[in-house]
Amino acid sequence: MWKESLDSPDQLGLAVVDALNRKDIAQLNRLRVQRQAYLAWIWPAFPASRPPSNFPGDFAWSNLNTKCNIGMKKWINRYGGRNLQFVSIRFDQPQENYDGFHLLRGTVLTLQNAAGEKQELEILGSVIVKDDRYKLLSYED
Repeated sequence: MWKESLDSPDQLGLAVVDALNRKDIAQLNRLRVQRQAYLAWIWPAFPASRPPSNFPGDFAWSNLNTKCNIGMKKWINRYGGRNLQFVSIRFDQPQENYDGFHLLRGTVLTLQNAAGEKQELEILGSVIVKDDRYKLLSYED
């Protein structure tokens, strides 16, 4: 089974909101794809990994990881500890299909604050779906 993946996009959204409310950057990190999975089967399926560019996977991971680390800190600073509630998650761009997984794109997370005001956030990158299990590919920076 895919380590620490979740059963649905809603579960993923709930887990992100819970981690934000607790200002838990370690949990935000666990909700995203980790280096081993990225290099083993995600990156090799992407067109950028193929010649003529043959962009190295370690370099791509380093860039993605840096972006995610910046994003997780930014979103915890902006939304952390605010007692937000998960409303919904949707994907506004077409799904992309790859060998062994799907990429859900244009992620929009809708939250509600204590006053009942709803806000749509584009703080999450794409979501990977493998074997009907869900995990974030990245956080926006």
